[in-house]
Amino acid sequence: MEAVKVPRGLAGVSVADTRISKSSADGSLVYRGYPIADLAANASFEETAYLVLNGKLPTRGELDSFASGIARRSSLDRRVFDIMGALGGGAHPIDAIRTGVSALGSIDAEQSIQDKEASIESKMPVLAANCLRVPKGEPPRLPGKTGGFADRLLQMLTPREASEFDRWVFERVLIFYMEHDMNASSFTVRVVASTLADPYAAASAGLASLKGPLHGGANEAAMEMLLRAKDPENAGPFVEATFREGRKLMGFGHRVYKQFDPRARLCKEYLGEMTKKRGDDRIYRLCDAIEREMWEKKKIPPNLDYYAAPIFYLLGIEVPLYTPIFAASRVFGWMAHYNEQVEENKLIRPDSTYVGHAGRSYVPIEKR
Repeated sequence: MEAVKVPRGLAGVSVADTRISKSSADGSLVYRGYPIADLAANASFEETAYLVLNGKLPTRGELDSFASGIARRSSLDRRVFDIMGALGGGAHPIDAIRTGVSALGSIDAEQSIQDKEASIESKMPVLAANCLRVPKGEPPRLPGKTGGFADRLLQMLTPREASEFDRWVFERVLIFYMEHDMNASSFTVRVVASTLADPYAAASAGLASLKGPLHGGANEAAMEMLLRAKDPENAGPFVEATFREGRKLMGFGHRVYKQFDPRARLCKEYLGEMTKKRGDDRIYRLCDAIEREMWEKKKIPPNLDYYAAPIFYLLGIEVPLYTPIFAASRVFGWMAHYNEQVEENKLIRPDSTYVGHAGRSYVPIEKR
């Protein structure tokens, strides 16, 4: 069969049928048919995770069983922490989490695929919260006995006592990070799943794809950019200087969304309310000013990472933990993609167009 030439980066190319989620250029995003704004306004993280994994909203009994199962499985074998600790304080947080998940592949006693997936989903927040601490030799922070998924993760990420509203906002951001159709990490997971490797291998591969600044690392880069910009009054000169130096403004642009990212629009509202409650809206005004400058000059809207980053910052979470938070949530989307791929599997093995040398003959080393 003759190979079909497609755009670089597979832009605009559909590589699979999916029932999980869909983002569209008009600024819409649905999980299993439910608009993201509807879920953000009404659903808990656990409800949304159940929906993404199972294709339907849970009954009360199903939700209670699902949530208690996550809490019950969240305990980590001490050997996983020991392996992460052996990496040393210079380890990249994503490397530490990826190493932990790989270790689970050998240490976990789970037998069924479903139980393996549940174990990864339940333990990823603990790995994410400790990926900085444990390699530095600090004792791990373990999940509390009360609260939902988002509350327990936030308690491990920061010692600050969060308000009810702040906890609600954090849960919304986790919901937004949970799933986003055929993104780089989910596609990576599906490629590994297509080989029929186990969920640990697929999740490890998904984590590896988050290490670059163009996918998971963008929220950290966006916050570092905002910290450099400092003041709202400096937005114009900062944007101009960034362009002049040939650098990118992190947190802007998306392969799908060209007018607005619905997740960013909601997060902007949450950030505004958070700063209002704190009596200091400088970071909101800074974000808004840079957003307006970027739209005026480039017509490029902000994405989720741009407004999630300052929310995490106001919650007192260390910047290097922003991408691990992404992983703690996105793992549910990854496992949904793993299952969907395996259900109707065909090994993902694309072709390529060779553009290298041809007709060469070997020359002995003595004659080169």
